[in-house]
Amino acid sequence: MRVVCHDGGVTVRLDWAEFERTLLDGVVRFVGSAVRDHPGERFYAAVLDHVYREEDGPIALPSLGINSVEALAREPAEQQAELRWNAPDWDLYRDGWLPDGSTERWEQALTAEACSGTTRQWQATFDRYLTTLVRVCRRARTTLRRNGDTHPDFVVVLLDDEHHETLIKRVLTAGEVRRHFPELDERSVALAGLAALPPADRAAHLASLLGTFDGPLDRDTVEAALRDLGPAAFPALLSLLRTPDRAWQAAKLLADIGRPDDSVIHALSAELRQTDGPDQEWIAVALSRLGRLDLVLDQAESLPPDVVVGAVSAPYTSFRDDAVAPPPLDYQPLVDFIERWPTHVSALGQRFAPGQGACEIAANEVDAAVAGLTSPHVLVRWHAVKVLGRRGLGRHVGRRVLPLLGRTVRQDPDASVRRLAVLSLLWWRRDSLHLADVVRQALEDPAEEVRQAAAAWLREQHEPV
Repeated sequence: MRVVCHDGGVTVRLDWAEFERTLLDGVVRFVGSAVRDHPGERFYAAVLDHVYREEDGPIALPSLGINSVEALAREPAEQQAELRWNAPDWDLYRDGWLPDGSTERWEQALTAEACSGTTRQWQATFDRYLTTLVRVCRRARTTLRRNGDTHPDFVVVLLDDEHHETLIKRVLTAGEVRRHFPELDERSVALAGLAALPPADRAAHLASLLGTFDGPLDRDTVEAALRDLGPAAFPALLSLLRTPDRAWQAAKLLADIGRPDDSVIHALSAELRQTDGPDQEWIAVALSRLGRLDLVLDQAESLPPDVVVGAVSAPYTSFRDDAVAPPPLDYQPLVDFIERWPTHVSALGQRFAPGQGACEIAANEVDAAVAGLTSPHVLVRWHAVKVLGRRGLGRHVGRRVLPLLGRTVRQDPDASVRRLAVLSLLWWRRDSLHLADVVRQALEDPAEEVRQAAAAWLREQHEPV
């Protein structure tokens, strides 16, 4: 770590070279000590895993584990395959593995480096961090082998759910990947086989995998491949609409792909009347996401209320983000429903309540969200406040939006909206510091939930109360 002074202030900045040396020394020391403490055991791997992070927020150091062939053999035979790379279940697994209790200091420096600019700065820093961890794994293995602490086939691996395959292949050789993670080779073969098929055949094969996922291709891969096919996947997905317990997956993917033709809309509308349960709910959601909420509302009196409410809320939830090209944010269908069916507003409110996932908007949707801040309907204002609390929209958006969120904190008649506005200001992090006085005034808000949110904002921003 190094100290940089700006305008009389002191900022801790990350010294990447020193950071890498510290991590490397920590891994080598931990593994070497474990090997010496367990003579006669053949250790096959050390794993760095659980790289905790919050986008545009804190980044933590990984945990570190090491396991031996003998320790694995002591487990029930039917569990060994699962436990082989599940480091948290190993006996030798630690969170704070750096010497001298320096973990927290390095995490603070890493987070400060990541959060010192825009969201792009955060992502660039995190990418560099992963690259550093990859180098640490490779260098640690070389050092341990040179020191005679481990067998030649011992590996140090970096595991992460989001970047699982990529990081393994960056750390290990192709031969080591085949030996230690054969499922990745099987996945590559399966993907190559799919790529060789004509689009219609590829869609049919992928559709047949929905609901199974017991082969080399997981759900995310299968669904992403179907989305990538675009309208070429329609026939295969439409055939599944008539399959109980599979129709919901087909409906969701049809909505994700978008660009529906008449056959898609007709099939969804027809099946809405023929199905029930989750299949019916997702078909209604698909119609709504494809811009045909009217077809659901035409049958509103004969459909379960939850199906109707789910369809109305669908274009505003996080499921919208799975779409290849989400339709622009538009509150008018929501407003029309609230005014036409006021008896459903309470149930609809549960879909929009704080804590429920909202979609992420793009910069070209900010106008619609800003207009929603002044809607007479609290559900619209709930949503608008939440989606505007995103620093990734950019500082140019922030210059426009932040004063409006501050005004909402001061003036909105609904306490839950005022609370959400404070939290949205918090998501803008240091870009919203100039509104500290607005938040401080919210400490006197008549609603306790608003006062608590304001106090949390001030603590997080290191501002005096």
